[in-house]
Amino acid sequence: MKKIFGVEKNVFFMGLVSFFNDCSNEMIVSVFPAFFSSVLKSGAASLGFIEGVADGLSNLAKVFAGRFSDRTQQRKKLALLGYMLSVATRPFYLVSSVAGHVLGIRIVDRIGKGVREAPRDALLSLSSDNASVGRSFGFHRAMDSAGAILGPFIAFLILTIFPGAFNTVFLTAFFVGILALFSFVFINEMRAMHLRKGDISLKLRTHTKEFKQFLFIIFILSIANIPIALLLLRTQDLGLQSSYIPLFYLFFSLSYTAFSYFAGRLSDKVGDRPVILGGYLLIALGYVLMIYNHTLIALAVGFFILGVGNSFTDGVQRSFAARLTLESERGNAYGLLNSAIGLGLVISGVGGGYIWQHYGAVQALTLALALILVALVAFGLIGGKRPH
Repeated sequence: MKKIFGVEKNVFFMGLVSFFNDCSNEMIVSVFPAFFSSVLKSGAASLGFIEGVADGLSNLAKVFAGRFSDRTQQRKKLALLGYMLSVATRPFYLVSSVAGHVLGIRIVDRIGKGVREAPRDALLSLSSDNASVGRSFGFHRAMDSAGAILGPFIAFLILTIFPGAFNTVFLTAFFVGILALFSFVFINEMRAMHLRKGDISLKLRTHTKEFKQFLFIIFILSIANIPIALLLLRTQDLGLQSSYIPLFYLFFSLSYTAFSYFAGRLSDKVGDRPVILGGYLLIALGYVLMIYNHTLIALAVGFFILGVGNSFTDGVQRSFAARLTLESERGNAYGLLNSAIGLGLVISGVGGGYIWQHYGAVQALTLALALILVALVAFGLIGGKRPH
C-alpha cells in the first residue's frame, strides 16, 4: 500500500480529516468559558452538564456504530456521516443566546462524534500492519492535535482584533470544517478478512478477560479526566482576560501534538502499558500544579503537562485495544472502548462541573487525582493476553 510521510495513504488522509475537523471544533471549545460567562451568563455547572450529557448521547451512538461497521463493512460511509453531522452544527452557534441552545447543538455534534469514532479507529487499525499500528494511531493523534493548535490560535487572533466577536469564530469554524469533508475523497474503504455475521448488538462475551478489565479501568480513568472546557475555567479563577483563554488551550495542544507521534512509536518499541501508565501519571502531575500553585506560569505549565499526558494515553490505549482483540471484532472493540470512555466523561462533566461550581476547583481536581492513582494500580495488575 502506498505511503505518504511514512504512513499508509488512508492513515495520512484520515489524519488530514481530523486536522481540519479539530481545528474547527477546538476554535469553538477554546472560547466556551468566555462565551458561557459573557454571553450565556452561565457557569461551571451548566458547562459541565452540557458537555457531560452530550458525551452521554455520543456514548449511545458509539455502542452501535462500531458493531454496525463490523456487520456491514461500510466504515468509510459511517465515519463520513459522523463528520457531516458535527460540521453541520457549527453555524447554529450564531443564533445561540441561552445554555439550552448550546445543549442541543452539542448533542448533535457529539452524536456525530459517536457515529464516526469506532469505524474511523477500525479503518486506522485495518489500514496498518500489527507492527506499525501504534505509529498509525500516533500520527493520527498528532494531526488531530495539530488542528487543535491552529484552532485556538485563530480564535485568539479573532477575539484580540475583534473583542467579543464570537460569531466570527463560529462562522470561521464552519468553513474550516467543510475542508475535513472534502478530504474524505481520498480515503479507501477497508474490510476485515472475515465478515462478521449476526446481529449488531454490542457484546462483551467474545472478548478476552484482559480486554474486559482494561475497559473497566479506562472507564474509571475517564471519570478522572476532567473536560478541557472545565479546566479552562481555572484561568478565570486567576483573573485572566477572556481573549487570552484560548492560549492556554494552545499550550495543551502544542504539547499534545509534539509528543503524539513519539508516543505511538514508543509504544511499538516498549509496549503500550508503560506508555499509558506514564501518561496518566503526567495528567495527575498537571492536576497537582493546578491545585497547589496559583500563578499563571504554573497554570500554563500544567496545561502543557496535561497535553503530554493525553498524547501518551489517547492513541496508545486504542492501539492497546487493537492488540487485545481479533481483527473481525475490531469495530465492536472500539465501540466498547469508546462507550467506556464516553460514559466516564458523562460522570466527569456533570459531576465535575457540579463540584467545581458548588465546592470549588480544588475539590474537583483533588477527587480526580485520587481516582487516577487508584485506577493506575489496578491497570498495573491486569494481564496483556493476545487473542489467537
